[in-house]
Amino acid sequence: MASIASTQLQEQLPGAAFVEQKLHRAWRKERHFLHTRGFCFFALWAAALVLLDLVVDFVFRVPGYWRLVLVAINVGAIAWVLYDHWLRYLHHYDPVVTALKVEGRHPELQSLLVSFVQFRGGPREGSYVSPSLLRALRRQTIEYTQPIDFREIVSYRELKRISIFSACVLAVFGFVSINWSGHLRALVRRFLYPEAKISYPTATQILAIKITGNGTIQQGKEVVIEAWAGGKVPRRRILAIQQQAGAWEQVGLLNPEQNYYTYRFPEVYQSFQCRVSLGDASSETYQITVVPPPRIVKTEVLVKYPDYTGQRPQTFDILNLEVPEGTKLQWQLRCDQALRSAAVLREDAASASMKLSRDGLVASFETVATESFDYSFQWKEDKHGYEYKDEVKYFVQVIPDSAPQVEIVRPLEDEKATVRKTLTVTYNARDDYGLAEACIAYNVNDGEEKRFSLGTLKGKAIENKDATWVLKKSISDLKEGDVVTYAVEVADNHTGEGGAFRTKSQGRRLQIVSDEEYLRYLAERRRKLIADIKTMHTQETEAAEKVGEIESKKPD
Repeated sequence: MASIASTQLQEQLPGAAFVEQKLHRAWRKERHFLHTRGFCFFALWAAALVLLDLVVDFVFRVPGYWRLVLVAINVGAIAWVLYDHWLRYLHHYDPVVTALKVEGRHPELQSLLVSFVQFRGGPREGSYVSPSLLRALRRQTIEYTQPIDFREIVSYRELKRISIFSACVLAVFGFVSINWSGHLRALVRRFLYPEAKISYPTATQILAIKITGNGTIQQGKEVVIEAWAGGKVPRRRILAIQQQAGAWEQVGLLNPEQNYYTYRFPEVYQSFQCRVSLGDASSETYQITVVPPPRIVKTEVLVKYPDYTGQRPQTFDILNLEVPEGTKLQWQLRCDQALRSAAVLREDAASASMKLSRDGLVASFETVATESFDYSFQWKEDKHGYEYKDEVKYFVQVIPDSAPQVEIVRPLEDEKATVRKTLTVTYNARDDYGLAEACIAYNVNDGEEKRFSLGTLKGKAIENKDATWVLKKSISDLKEGDVVTYAVEVADNHTGEGGAFRTKSQGRRLQIVSDEEYLRYLAERRRKLIADIKTMHTQETEAAEKVGEIESKKPD
């Protein structure tokens, strides 16, 4: 029944269709406005981003795949503009929404148009709206809205500012496209092929750049940067340099020949970046990597002492050493980079190659220290084959094995004896590493020297060692009138070239006399000793008396 009533209402009020047509035309105009505004924003941002990319890439020469970051930023910005200024405002035709916008500009309608749209299909099923009331509503809506242009909900004057601004930007873009078309083509190619080396067109062209070492140079060597220019002869010729993480510095290039420019670094010790600017042309950034010499990061020197020292092997982490003569030294040095070869340089001998581990990081060498020497190292790193001579010199100080020391404590002087003499000799001996044996070296009447063994010795020092020597057993033909000259001889544990070191004490003489003369000798020595004792007693008595006199004179 409601649909029949609606049909009857539309037939009776033909102006109702015209109202809906006006709403639809208003919606189409609004949509056209949104498309126009969205396109203006899109064109504005697209042109501005392209110009910005051109400026950024031209000034900073954005390297390689960093340009893709710019592309991603551009795509993100354009997507945001399309959504925020265009797509999110688009919607399907809804007469109620459009009617609300019309009534927003014409509040005098007092929801009349909205009600008209909502009841344009007649009363809802189950509702008790009077058909006559609906006809009155429609008739009144048609009458009130007839002079109103619904398209007024959209004003193109709102596009004036954005349109002018977009037109200006597009004009600038067009001017740049005409006058710097080559730059734009280069920009597109640089963004499409980030791995390619594509330069912007300039009045001055950098034809070639040559750098010593092809980007890698041995530390301390010379680096020469050469550039050849074409086109307009440049007045501006600058080399920009950045050492490691420092700031960029600028120096002038020399111009020894027409269109040829150069700069020379006598010695280079740090890696750096550089780029050449000739006129309005700038090169890409070049990386000059300085390869430092191999550095020792771990030192192990195994010291194997000679057997005669009695010392156990030791490992040191230093290269300056003091060792006994005959010590075996084994170096094992770990470097911070792989080596192709290594050598030990000595001033007193030819250089000797060092053995390398499989990975080239460990170099080893061994020798026997027989005399003091200075040494240094020569390295050849594996990656580039650069050779370095270590300026630091190290030393091995060889401490020669000193001969032992020995002295006779008793007897204190030359003596007389009979052929039956049993001589007792007291002696002291010492050595820096250890004593091995002792003997009495003697001769009769300055004849051939012979030896009487006193046995082996242990330790580094012997104090007041008594040795007994029966003369008749060693000298069977000893007789009165003979003179026996003797000394104590000791040997150390030295096992090097020449064998053990031997040292003799001061000599003593023993005169062989008859029994009668020997008795007179003893009596004379006894009298001398008694006289010495008396003299000492007298001196002691006098000293005691003087001390007593001094004490008696002290004030109470």
